[in-house]
Amino acid sequence: MKRRHTILLAAAILSMALAATTATAQQYDNYRSNLRNTNVKVTATNLPIVFIEVGGKMIQRDNYILARMKIIDNGEGQQNHADTTAYPGQHIDYEGWTALKYRGNSSFSESEKKPLAFRTLDSDLLPDNGGKKQKVKILGMPKDNKWCFLAPWSDQTMLRDMLSYDLARPWFEWVPRARACEVILDGTYYGIYVLCERVSKGKNRLNLDDPGTTDGDLTGDYHVAVDHGYDPYFTSRYRPWQSLDGSRVSYNYQIKYEYCEPEDDEFDELPEGTRQALRDEVDRMEASFMAADWNQPDGGYRQHIDVQSFIDYMLSTEVSMNIDGYRLSTHLYKHGEKRAEKEGLDPRWKTTLWDFNIAWGNANYYDGQQTDRWQYELNMNFPQDDCPVPFYWYRMLQDEGYVTALKERWQEYRQSNYADRRIMQAVDSLASLISDGGAADRNEQAWGIFGRSYIWPIPYYASGYDDAVSYLKGWISRRLQFLDSRLLPPRTIETAPIDIAAGWNADIVAEKVPAVSYTTQAVDGSNRAFYAATLKAAGGLPANGLLTSANENRRYSLAGYDGYNALSLTEYGATGTLEFDHDVETTELFLLGTCGNGQGMLRVTLNYSDGTSEDAGTIVIRDWSVRNSQLQGNEAVTSLGNIVRAGNAYSSDNHYCLFDCSIAVDNRPLRSVTFTSAASGYAHVMALSQLVATDAGIQPVMATTDATRRAAIYNVAGMQLQGSRSGLTIIRCADGSVRKAVIKKGEKVKR
Repeated sequence: MKRRHTILLAAAILSMALAATTATAQQYDNYRSNLRNTNVKVTATNLPIVFIEVGGKMIQRDNYILARMKIIDNGEGQQNHADTTAYPGQHIDYEGWTALKYRGNSSFSESEKKPLAFRTLDSDLLPDNGGKKQKVKILGMPKDNKWCFLAPWSDQTMLRDMLSYDLARPWFEWVPRARACEVILDGTYYGIYVLCERVSKGKNRLNLDDPGTTDGDLTGDYHVAVDHGYDPYFTSRYRPWQSLDGSRVSYNYQIKYEYCEPEDDEFDELPEGTRQALRDEVDRMEASFMAADWNQPDGGYRQHIDVQSFIDYMLSTEVSMNIDGYRLSTHLYKHGEKRAEKEGLDPRWKTTLWDFNIAWGNANYYDGQQTDRWQYELNMNFPQDDCPVPFYWYRMLQDEGYVTALKERWQEYRQSNYADRRIMQAVDSLASLISDGGAADRNEQAWGIFGRSYIWPIPYYASGYDDAVSYLKGWISRRLQFLDSRLLPPRTIETAPIDIAAGWNADIVAEKVPAVSYTTQAVDGSNRAFYAATLKAAGGLPANGLLTSANENRRYSLAGYDGYNALSLTEYGATGTLEFDHDVETTELFLLGTCGNGQGMLRVTLNYSDGTSEDAGTIVIRDWSVRNSQLQGNEAVTSLGNIVRAGNAYSSDNHYCLFDCSIAVDNRPLRSVTFTSAASGYAHVMALSQLVATDAGIQPVMATTDATRRAAIYNVAGMQLQGSRSGLTIIRCADGSVRKAVIKKGEKVKR
């Protein structure tokens, strides 16, 4: 044993020596030449450090090469040091031989930072040379021998995959575990990677046996993936649908299943007929969707799939708008019937998750950046793609029972780890892990991501890491609002306008003519502004400034037209802060605004009274010109007009809009909100409102203290009242808090 250890140590030293003398051996396909900076050094980091030594050998895509790997991880909250000589005694989480190669499809071909797959070995021999694979624990993840390094490239936040798996884990039988780390290959720093479990069989993963293991049964255990069909694959007996009812079918493309477990080259070692048996199981599942009794509560397709698992897959795909969802990297697996009966398992097909690097608003094609689309509709919207969504996802949506269960599951999601603030906390936690110890900065030094003009297929080029995270959080907020509007019962809410003490910087509403004398700023580049109804009724903003949004009847109060009435940010990077006249405590803010010269994007920072600030994400404000054919159904106020500031000409038709959006807030005293423009459109914030109460019920009038004495009373229309009025009212207290109250006739509220 001692001699063996000496040989291994000598081999490792030789490998390091080779790396030092052949540092330029890695060519384009091995991405060394694409590093912007090969001299980045890691002194200390909160992330695990992975050393990979290949001795300058070329890493291949199709064949494994031998590599030596060492991982240093001193534990949560501890620093890890790359200089192991200066810092001896660090905890070595794993050290050993591995079989290493490239992996991935578009993540390989479209990225300069290449993803890797590796198998842990028990010696310095590859399996093809007689070596054996060895199952090991890595970074707290259970034992296995199949691992990979995801290589975040187009995902500027470098956390989308980890976020997807973390949020989904409570709902699935199994999803991959993953850890961010920093990789040093042959002595050169290659940045942040995500060491991840692969979707594979294994006691701690999909828990699949070899087919036929239990009494020769060939009804499982199987694992297939709907994908491109690059590897040996088989096709569905059924054509993809291009309509929800199946009235239009594509005859140009097919649904392709790739062999995962068993892999294609393993069938010769399994019982005769295993390959056909696997295909028969897929055929049986698909045929159940086309049978006469396909949607029976106790029969039909429910006998062949775990419906709850498919619902969870659909929700995970839709909440992230994963444009690869359903049709690529979609993993299905099942247990054999005899094994399931013996061990108390479910023999029906289940799903798990994989590949979210271009999800969560991170794709500029197939509406991947949109928040108001359904990914399952891809066949209808983009019928030219040769990797279509399988027909059975459409078929299930024809089943009223499935749709009801889908909506009920979304309610469960939103009341647990998919609640707004829990998602944002998950994003913040992962982002802090990546950035606080300097890893994000080092990755940027090595690759120069944020200075590039083109990276496939990102829709938003962030100015830096914090900006990338802010875009993600804003996209998530908008996506949640869309899904809630479609999957949850409509909310009944009460809101109250927020009085702004300072921050308006422009007058964009003409209350008299000449308009140029009664406004200071145009809404767009053609010098047009809004006008008040006192100037012209048709298309005018209400004289009293009170507006009710078409979205949930949110109430707003515009600032006076005879002074500044907007925060206008007309250049990229422009910033402004709206300060409240009293602290506000709520869980949700609403913003009313518009934009000229195209779409606006505003990064939102919440400033609390205790001196802390919080990044609330990036909101999108559409261009104010919206024709009837362009209405999306979520506009706040439509049919407004405009007036040209020079010449006083009114718009010929009134098709201009105001939009509103929701911003999640921590329920503690909020003093102000800062907005920073992240686009070139002319963005204008015109009012803010706050959530007062929801369906939970009316809050009773409480005993007053100095903090809770009444500062103002509003009616349900959002109009401030002078003195107490009977009926339902909204009370804003001196401490900024708000509540609903029913005031009886003759009753007074103490000041």
